Amino acid sequence: MLDPLDQLAGIPASRDQLDDTELDLIDRARQAGATWTQVGEALGLGSRQAAEQRRQRLAAARTARRARSDRHWPSEVAVLRGLLTDLRRWIDADRRWDNRFPRAALTRRTTVLALEAEPGGLYDLAARIRADLPVADPGLPAPVRAIARELAEALSTPR
Repeated sequence: MLDPLDQLAGIPASRDQLDDTELDLIDRARQAGATWTQVGEALGLGSRQAAEQRRQRLAAARTARRARSDRHWPSEVAVLRGLLTDLRRWIDADRRWDNRFPRAALTRRTTVLALEAEPGGLYDLAARIRADLPVADPGLPAPVRAIARELAEALSTPR
């Protein structure tokens, strides 16, 4: 029989995995057209707002876990992940994002993938994001253009 203390020690990792699964399912449901109200009902939450807040909490926890694991990598990894986190916040807050430029929806999806990627994939996806962002487009919010310039600078630093 397993020692109860050993079993307890495994709970945080199991909880993290369950949170990641929940976040992924929320995102897939939303991408498939589910409303926040429907997501909230499926999770047993009382409101649309509660469902949105739950997703935000899960995403923030995942980002924090990723940041802790990045400490073993060169500081450039944390810089890139920080820039992409800032970009993700802008994208999520912009209701018109997907129509801002031809590859906007793809940039949204690539940013999500990049934030989950290991460092090698992070660099490759960040380079793709930077190439897709139309820095000269005046319709792109100034902070997003600034993030794109910082991404270009960060990516030009030798690994």
